[in-house]
Amino acid sequence: MSEASKPQILVVDDDPSIRESLGMLLTSVGYDVIVAENGASAVSHLGRTVADLMVTDLNMPGMSGMDLISHVRSRYPATLIVAMSGDYQGDSVPAGIIADRYYPKGQHPHNLLTVIASLIENQAGRRVYENRTRTALDS
Repeated sequence: MSEASKPQILVVDDDPSIRESLGMLLTSVGYDVIVAENGASAVSHLGRTVADLMVTDLNMPGMSGMDLISHVRSRYPATLIVAMSGDYQGDSVPAGIIADRYYPKGQHPHNLLTVIASLIENQAGRRVYENRTRTALDS
């Protein structure tokens, strides 16, 4: 992600109302948003353009969100992942799920925006640090 470009977020959920409302919310605050209705569609999109961050439901028919997360972690390790579900309570990532953060469905959408902004900010800071370190080592 270049500093001039908007972070791209891939929203994956089999529920059209959740998928579209999150897409509109994230677009309204300045993100470039792509939506996918299932894991297979998300994998297809990622084959063309790798998102900076993916928000995915855990419970979807066909390829589950857990399978999708595993696929993304193995092929696109730099992509940040927020898992979401109505099946788990609390803000911590449920055991066995290799996401960066967890968002329980039903919480206020502001909480999701805070989680995403924090992850992207930390990732951008890490990239600046890595670039400075490489430059210092190359000198």
